[in-house]
Amino acid sequence: MLNLPLRNMFEKKRIAAIDVGSNSVHMLLVEMESPEEYKVIDSEKEQVRLAASLDSDGNLNNDALNRLLSVLKKMKEIADFHGAHIRAVGTSALREAKNGNDFVAKIYKKTGIDIEIISGHEEARLVYLGVQQGLPIQDKSTLIVDIGGGSTEIVVGQWGEERFATSLKLGSVRLTQGFIQSDPLSDENLRSLELYINTRLEPVLSEVERVGFDCAVGSSGTIKAVKSLVLGLTNAETPPSLHGSVLTAKEIWIAKEAILRSRSLKDRKQLPGLDSKRADIIVAGIFVLSGITKILGVREWMISLTAIREGILYDTMLRDGFWLQGDTSDIRWRSVRSFGQKFHIDEAHAFHITSFSVSLFDQLYEKHNLSNSWREYLRSAAYLHECGLFIGHTGHHKHTFYFIRNATLPGFTTREMQIIATIVRYHRKRMPRENDEVYCDFDKDMQKAVNICASILRLSVSLDRGRQGKIHEIKLNDLFMEKMSLSLYMRAGQDIELEMYEAAIEKKAFENVFSSSLEIVLEH
Repeated sequence: MLNLPLRNMFEKKRIAAIDVGSNSVHMLLVEMESPEEYKVIDSEKEQVRLAASLDSDGNLNNDALNRLLSVLKKMKEIADFHGAHIRAVGTSALREAKNGNDFVAKIYKKTGIDIEIISGHEEARLVYLGVQQGLPIQDKSTLIVDIGGGSTEIVVGQWGEERFATSLKLGSVRLTQGFIQSDPLSDENLRSLELYINTRLEPVLSEVERVGFDCAVGSSGTIKAVKSLVLGLTNAETPPSLHGSVLTAKEIWIAKEAILRSRSLKDRKQLPGLDSKRADIIVAGIFVLSGITKILGVREWMISLTAIREGILYDTMLRDGFWLQGDTSDIRWRSVRSFGQKFHIDEAHAFHITSFSVSLFDQLYEKHNLSNSWREYLRSAAYLHECGLFIGHTGHHKHTFYFIRNATLPGFTTREMQIIATIVRYHRKRMPRENDEVYCDFDKDMQKAVNICASILRLSVSLDRGRQGKIHEIKLNDLFMEKMSLSLYMRAGQDIELEMYEAAIEKKAFENVFSSSLEIVLEH
């Protein structure tokens, strides 16, 4: 199901999204049945191994051209038969080939398909866009990893915005060519491969850690192949679809051990559940996956069968004007982000606080029973809570209050801006008093809601006091009547003494608002 914004008028349209990857070429051909859903008419996948066809000078050879021509001619025939509009993008192999543009020109001349060679960042963006359409991750800070043939895309996104996105030259085909020099596998090759991968992952993943994420998604053929292998090794029943299923860190180690025991290509082709076409490149693929899992301490991955093709599909509809540019909620969030950026806020910190605030709001729903409108007010307040630092630290909560109160943000009413400003006003120092400016104009129910949101925001701010994203998950539990427990999950070796000190202070307002004591517990 594709989550699409509404449009004023709807016309059925058929679109063929083609991903010319470094390992395979995929086509997804769909018909939009309504603004909210589409029907898959056809899909095609052919392995072409473009990355393996780059010569020593960095050019794609004629064999690669002929293979790709054969595949694309077939796909165009299918698309033309169904009357579908074609959009094709080329990724790592075409991006890096010295003759990439000439290669694409020849393809266009012979097939009429105009392949757009996209940047690594754009590829990461489209992957994130596609994953959003298939999994309920919109309000979660989500790490998405797509291990392709020529590159690996790493994205951290939330609410439709990329907080971090990059593309690394760590594709399974590329690494196989560079490091798998013997059959059977040699210890020396494997050590060199692992060292190379981890050396290039560590500086990038340290930034991912700083930004932080709540859940992890894998959208590549590699992660699906690893899950299928695990199911085969354990004789587990294979589900109808792997989409939305979970691959744990333990399962990755099981698969990796099995692959490393099968030193020869012939042996790997016999592994249960593993597609024999991936037997040569699975070694490099699982080294990248296990490296990311270990460095970031990922406990489990959610598997997505939607990725760049769905991203191309959705992006095409927006680009061609088939849909309105986002619904009201999206307009409001873009307004908030744009406003915050004008004041040069620390976005990594702002997103941490926003994630904590929304998470607490959701976990406390049965206690406060506030509408989703208040969830959005809190989200906006959390993101903007430090705008006042533009003037200075002293009294910055008051500066932020006046900035927001007097701002004009598309999508928000004047009253809503007052609510958001007031929540921010009380994220530090004292809580509201009856005769406070603006607050005194709210009715009792609104005042109560502001108090609830402000107390949540105060506690959330304390949990990233050091601005290093040391706490990556929080879980609230009811112990018994009038007592709650907040578990803080952090990575081993982190010192959160400052956060614990601040939380002990700020939890008092939380306890008063919710008429409950709060115990804070550290988890690793």
